Amino acid sequence: MVRLIEFGREHFPTVASWLRSERDLVQWGGPDLTYPLSDHQLEQMVEEGQTTPPSRLCWMAVDVAQTLVGHVQLALDWKNGVARVARVIIAPEVRGRGHASALLESVVKQAFSYDEIERTELNVYSWNTAAVRTYNKVGFSHEGVRRSSVRVGDERWDTAVMGILRPEWEARRL
Repeated sequence: MVRLIEFGREHFPTVASWLRSERDLVQWGGPDLTYPLSDHQLEQMVEEGQTTPPSRLCWMAVDVAQTLVGHVQLALDWKNGVARVARVIIAPEVRGRGHASALLESVVKQAFSYDEIERTELNVYSWNTAAVRTYNKVGFSHEGVRRSSVRVGDERWDTAVMGILRPEWEARRL
């Protein structure tokens, strides 16, 4: 069981410590971020949540002992009714304990708590089979692949697109 709490400046060092290489950073945040992750980059993410309506919401996940176990963001496209789950990470020392599924259930519930949101989607690198399995478990469907969409060093990575619609989410809750 995890609970989402608001992401703040006090969490910056924790998240940055979980991203130990450029590869980790790109896997988490995409190719537009630079390694090492700076407070300035994180501050920009927080600032996106201070608009009306917010364009991005950021949370930390805590377990029952109030230990920080993860981070997740939700980018919001209010015009089109789309939320995008982004920048999901589980603390390296607690991976494999079910926190990712609980975190994702919480963030998708949060997305669909807004009447305007009809679709929640995400991007995941195709080679990240553990994440893909978890997204499937939560109800996301594979919708397509953007081949060779990101370059990290000498590698090219494919990006899978996954999504879940409000009626699909609601049917899972019954």
